[in-house]
Amino acid sequence: MDFLQPLFLAGIISGLLQLVGYVLYLRNDEIDPNPVTWFMFAYGTVILVVLEWDGEATLAELILPIVCGVLGVVVSVRCWLHARVKNPKLWWPADWWPEDKFEKLSFQSDIFITIGYICAWLFLLISWVTPEQKEWAALVFLFLSNLSTFSAFYPMFSTTYKNPEREDWLPWMIWSAAYVILAMITFLTHDKLWHSLMFYPVSNALLHALVGIIVIVRAPLEDMQTSGSKSVISPPSVVA
Repeated sequence: MDFLQPLFLAGIISGLLQLVGYVLYLRNDEIDPNPVTWFMFAYGTVILVVLEWDGEATLAELILPIVCGVLGVVVSVRCWLHARVKNPKLWWPADWWPEDKFEKLSFQSDIFITIGYICAWLFLLISWVTPEQKEWAALVFLFLSNLSTFSAFYPMFSTTYKNPEREDWLPWMIWSAAYVILAMITFLTHDKLWHSLMFYPVSNALLHALVGIIVIVRAPLEDMQTSGSKSVISPPSVVA
């Protein structure tokens, strides 16, 4: 491979943007990451890298998900360590099992989807499917893997909407820009808009941007409500 090819350089740029977003995210002590979503990001992206590699993704297309997978695990481990500090008696932190029923459903569905495509991929490895079915199976695995991204984002959307101060819009917008570049790389590499590898960058560009937009829109409203509640002066009591 010519490492000076424009697409490879674009892949490096997308990976660097991803790295910058994570540096900003990890250095901001005011951010309180949603542990459920980041746990799903951690194992989901790592598996996705393997599936995309098996789906013949180029190195330029793999740089971003590799960076995302490694640093997603870092954020998830950091969430777990913080929870352990709060309560060392619990190996599985209590707040990693969401109270919201829709967040529970999202977590459970993501687990089942992940188990499903891992089992199917193992069947492929032990030759329970024929070589002729390999390409079709790879498409199904990639689809299921990317489908789990939507369920993984629901807890993040819910938490950010209720408590926008727990997130910072800038890293999410930077990540979204990185995925836009990856979508361009994927399109120019395969010369197809509807390619199996296109689902990952397009869906993530939209989902990451949506988190940033929620923070931008909701944070001022929360500040107005908070300042409004603080400005309310109780009437003086009348002593007879």
